[in-house]
Amino acid sequence: MNYKNAPFSPQIFDQLPGCWGCKDINSTFVYANPEYAKMIGFDNHLDCIGKTDHQMPATTAESAEQYVEQDSMVVETGRTIRVLDIHPYHDGKWRAHLFTKTPWRDHNNHIIGTIFSGIELKDTAVLEVGHWLCRAIGLAKEQQDPSQLKINIKKEDIGLNTRESEVLFLLLYGKKPQYIAKTLGVAVKTIENYVLRLREKFNANSKGELLDLALELGYGSNIPESMLRTQLSIVLKD
Repeated sequence: MNYKNAPFSPQIFDQLPGCWGCKDINSTFVYANPEYAKMIGFDNHLDCIGKTDHQMPATTAESAEQYVEQDSMVVETGRTIRVLDIHPYHDGKWRAHLFTKTPWRDHNNHIIGTIFSGIELKDTAVLEVGHWLCRAIGLAKEQQDPSQLKINIKKEDIGLNTRESEVLFLLLYGKKPQYIAKTLGVAVKTIENYVLRLREKFNANSKGELLDLALELGYGSNIPESMLRTQLSIVLKD
């Protein structure tokens, strides 16, 4: 499919910030905006057209099979998914992005591919935004302080080591111990022990309270540096 015949005007949206593009039902690029193409390593963003993730010049090609699986998931279920991607890109820099992948439908509502869009996670506290939004809604509805948390510790006093930071990060993004264990290459029991240690450090009575405290203290915007050395493409839970 040629993007010139596509039911949209890409040039209009190229003015928007962030990375975006679309692929056909076979996960082949139909279009990618200049920002995405530059990050991947193309001088001209139209060079993406007709290629697959396996043919991208950046090392993200190592995760191509995962991208194809994600695209297939969207096409087969008709559902939108969110994906956390951490990769080294064409300029050698490691970046973390939050991508949304949604079905691309024609005028007859038939799915003809996928549309992806992503924002780079720099100082954007994506998780914290949701946390504070929930608090704001609670305050508006109940007209009272919704926070029941007893924060008796400062962030600088917690002192997480590398592995604790990694486990907490993946917990905050909704991953279960089994998935975290597989991702980090350790036993599930080891992850469960880390969760217990994290609860002790945060003085949390439960896993849920641990996550609330972590968000309250600003860990929602903390991506462990160690994880910016390991390529990841994680589908986040709803």
